[in-house]
Amino acid sequence: MKSANRPWRLPAFAFWAAALLVLLPPLAVAAYAFSERWDQSLLPQDATLHWLAGLAADARVRSAAWNSVWISGAAAALAVVLGGAASLAGHLASPRLKAFLDALALLPYAIPPVVVAIGALDLFVGRWGDVLDLRLVYVGLLAALLFPLVHQTLSAALQQLDAGPLIDASRTLGAPDSLLLKRVLLPLLLPAFAAAGLLAWTTAAMEFAIANLLLAGSLELLQPLINGLRGANGHLAAALIVVSLVITTGLGLVVHLLTSWRTPARS
Repeated sequence: MKSANRPWRLPAFAFWAAALLVLLPPLAVAAYAFSERWDQSLLPQDATLHWLAGLAADARVRSAAWNSVWISGAAAALAVVLGGAASLAGHLASPRLKAFLDALALLPYAIPPVVVAIGALDLFVGRWGDVLDLRLVYVGLLAALLFPLVHQTLSAALQQLDAGPLIDASRTLGAPDSLLLKRVLLPLLLPAFAAAGLLAWTTAAMEFAIANLLLAGSLELLQPLINGLRGANGHLAAALIVVSLVITTGLGLVVHLLTSWRTPARS
């Protein structure tokens, strides 16, 4: 007699195969970071925490980490403020403006970061390099590229809150949109703003192509440093990747909690 659950074996196999393919690279990097060497056998040899401990003592790593924190934080803050204002204006003003912002949010996915970096080099370095600070240019470029994260996060939160009836009821009662925004929407959207900020910050901190092309030689960030360490000390680069992955995963859990704590329970 055939098992009734047999049709589910193929999807289960596909799931575990995909999970294995996703987990193998970070597990291999973690094994390399926690071993003294991995060049004489199939498995890593001599477990150690030496490479992780060396990160805190490396002045270059500390400097790159601090540069990544503040410059990514500045880009994320700018993206949340300007992108959040534009997104809320689109929802409050008209469906056409919202549709335009939805289309605008797709552009960063259609344009490769290398193209953005080369255009920025030609415009801001080749022509206005004596006037503009490259750090400010980098923050502005990142803020524009982070707009889709902010807009889509806020749009999903407004849809979850079912903000349309709230807006219609407020206007029917004669309340100005500024009062609705201040007293109702902004307090309800605080978790979404926090989640958008964290998503934007982690995405900006992981940026490599634009940082490597635009800021190379003037300001060292974490991702270009990791790429440079691969040839000099692969174990140290692997340890730095592990620390970055742990921090990113932790921030992802915080984002999940912030976006789900107001979600009503469904029966």
